[in-house]
Amino acid sequence: MPHQKCEFDSITHIYKINGHVVPNVTAVLADLIPGWRASEFFLGKGRAVHACAAMVARGIAFEHDLRIAGQVEAVRRFFRYVQPEVVEIEQQVYSERYLYAGTTDLVAIINKWPMIVDYKATITASTIYQCAAYALAYPETIRHGVGVELHEDGMYKLSEVWDLKRAKQEWLALLTTYRIRERLGCLNKEEDNGD
Repeated sequence: MPHQKCEFDSITHIYKINGHVVPNVTAVLADLIPGWRASEFFLGKGRAVHACAAMVARGIAFEHDLRIAGQVEAVRRFFRYVQPEVVEIEQQVYSERYLYAGTTDLVAIINKWPMIVDYKATITASTIYQCAAYALAYPETIRHGVGVELHEDGMYKLSEVWDLKRAKQEWLALLTTYRIRERLGCLNKEEDNGD
């Protein structure tokens, strides 16, 4: 059996490339960007919303907790009105060159552009870096990204469509800073929010 280049342990949320532990995108952002972390309640709710969003993207019928009904309707509305052409759903991506990994929410073609789509409860200034990190690690060239804010009232809001060229370089600066902090023993000790 051939050796897998990237391995992911869903329980510990650890990624390994060629057997070596590497940082994940959200761990880097959580360490460096204030306000990135969420409570366990909101993390659980976010995981449930993302799981439902993946099923919507796959066209699978499902039942869900009524507490996330608004966000599920927002995802359905996004697919109905934007009509993204799905390329990948929850795709693990990694960079052997830069030694990090993560999992995209969605890779889709929107308005003829392949792009990283990231679902959020709230789009922040750091969402572009998450999209850029995934785009840089994606096996094919992706230049654009977009955040999709999913609201409890069943509505969604799109960020602008970002050209990720500059954000990819800035992501690498964040990754370098994270590695320096790691080497100096300065990383925040809280668990990251997952990818």
